[in-house]
Amino acid sequence: MERRNAKEPIILLVDDSDSDIALLRQAFAKAGMQYPLQVVRDGVDAMSYLLGRGEFADRSTYPMPSILIIDVNMPRLNGLELLTWLRTQPEFSHLMVIVLTGDARIEAVNHAYHLGANSYLMKPMRHEDLVELIQCFFRYWVVHNHLPSPPAVVQHPYPADAR
Repeated sequence: MERRNAKEPIILLVDDSDSDIALLRQAFAKAGMQYPLQVVRDGVDAMSYLLGRGEFADRSTYPMPSILIIDVNMPRLNGLELLTWLRTQPEFSHLMVIVLTGDARIEAVNHAYHLGANSYLMKPMRHEDLVELIQCFFRYWVVHNHLPSPPAVVQHPYPADAR
């Protein structure tokens, strides 16, 4: 599928489930994604990745994403806590945040949008339905959508050792 925007965005998946990660990698590959899906296992690692700290300091290996796909239920820092933090960080205001979860409660949906989610998707139970969902996601967010540019240099207002 030919992209209408300039280049394929970097996608960071934040999910602690090995099986979901494997299925999502397969689904994105089937959709035609050329770049590897970047993956971290919880909100704490997502923060480190975004800030370029620790093992994520090398931006050639861990490029700044344009899209985050986050699960809600994770250890250490869950998806909604990560979303709350993200929306208080001006240097990450350009990030599109898609919640991909199994929680269909309207309260959870409303809460995620209130915190600043750009989309709320349900994880399908069947593999075929997941592939279809990711193909639709890919067509919209990667092929047709034009994402904002990230800041030229992400500089956090606090030094790494002050946290």
